[in-house]
Amino acid sequence: MAAAGDACFEVLDALGLCRLTRRTGDLDGAVPLRVAKACVPLLEGNAFGLQITLARPIEVQRRLGSLRAEPAGEHREALLRAHRAALPRLVSQGFLAPEGAWHRALRGGLAWTCRTGLGPPRLRLWTGLLVRPDPGVWLRVAGAGNRRNVLVEVSEAYVADDGAFVPLVVELRVRDEAPRLLRLEGEIGCVAPVRPDVRVEACALKDAPEVGRAHAAFYDARYFAVKKGEVTRKYRRLVGTKARAGQGSAAEGSALERSAAEGSAAEGSAAEGSAAEGSAAEGSRPGAANVGPARARLVVAGPGAPEIVEVTEVTTAAGPDPVPWRGGARRLASIVVRNAVPFRATFDGYTLSVTPDAPRLAEGAAAVERTFARVFGDAFLADNRGALWYLTKYFTPHPPGEPHFFVKPWAFTTTPPGWSSLLDGVHGDGYDVMRGVVETDVFFATPAVFHVRRIGAPIEVPEGAPLLRIVPIPRDLLRAGFREARFLDG
Repeated sequence: MAAAGDACFEVLDALGLCRLTRRTGDLDGAVPLRVAKACVPLLEGNAFGLQITLARPIEVQRRLGSLRAEPAGEHREALLRAHRAALPRLVSQGFLAPEGAWHRALRGGLAWTCRTGLGPPRLRLWTGLLVRPDPGVWLRVAGAGNRRNVLVEVSEAYVADDGAFVPLVVELRVRDEAPRLLRLEGEIGCVAPVRPDVRVEACALKDAPEVGRAHAAFYDARYFAVKKGEVTRKYRRLVGTKARAGQGSAAEGSALERSAAEGSAAEGSAAEGSAAEGSAAEGSRPGAANVGPARARLVVAGPGAPEIVEVTEVTTAAGPDPVPWRGGARRLASIVVRNAVPFRATFDGYTLSVTPDAPRLAEGAAAVERTFARVFGDAFLADNRGALWYLTKYFTPHPPGEPHFFVKPWAFTTTPPGWSSLLDGVHGDGYDVMRGVVETDVFFATPAVFHVRRIGAPIEVPEGAPLLRIVPIPRDLLRAGFREARFLDG
């Protein structure tokens, strides 16, 4: 197992089936050169969290409405023996309650099928790991993100800080187009620490005008002039003037210095506003439980406003089924971005064309312009026509040959100093929305980056389809690692 950074949870390896590993942002050189040069949010999304990586392959078989999984290859018998030996050891040393729900579930094997109502079967696969978050930290379990087996989907789950070790289980849904016998190898999921005391408040643009000014200052005439011939690297400069490692409490000052380097007082004022909003979170550290709730803002500038949701169920030592969160005032809020304009997109290997519902796009764009005009006046719109056009056109293509394009929500997200936002994409039929990490204490746009996987035939994304889940996370947790626990007789 590869521990890194300041530890904020413990991991016990009972089987040797999986390990937790760190990715490089360029996926070992697999990303396009243009992305490696400029797309910091995607690089940080690639490197986000710790990947749950199979040390030995697993075969998943679909049969009669159920799913079955077993180790594959020459190590099959050794792993099954290790599983039989681990359970009594975990019980005798207090890691599992005897005859408890976890003990009964794991006794049936490495994996078992579960189902909700008449929905499709899902496979719960035990990784052979047990985890225990430190006080003030939860663990988010989700898919492997931008490099994954696209034939399976991983259900999002949260492991709460209830003081006990919890078996780390990945819940998988096998897609209909997958073969009846599916081989899983390598990275099958991602576990990442998050802070469970986050609140998100929605407001209109008129209540946060600094956010609109920051958008106009970033997408100024010089930005578009440079972008015509080369990548601008403006975001990289905005967030990278100072190395920010260990500088969460200094984020306000560094943000103002960055804005001065950009020649934009408006960007500085926006960062200063978010600093005042989230000053209670300054000085946070991995596992800090005494700094009070962090407050993020959802700033709405047009139709199709994102939805604020809270985690209501968590996984604990009580058993594999999530239970209602009874944490009192502590709550973890996130933002779900949904598609505001229905569209189709087709990729032929060279050209990616997007065909939106033209009346809905025009209606939404006009509403965004009216919002900016009411807040800033017509002169502001005339002076910042490029910035408004960049937002209202909703779709932004990539260069020819790339199966990617942006969708830009008509809303912004701000977080306290030292906090970023995870943008975790929601996958659909024939496409992925990619994972990214944006430093939303100084840059407030949260685009959905589509990766079209289907060639020739169109993908269709209806109005209201979920695109992104935005989760505010302190940057010290982005670097956090874990401590390796051991059996008492080890």
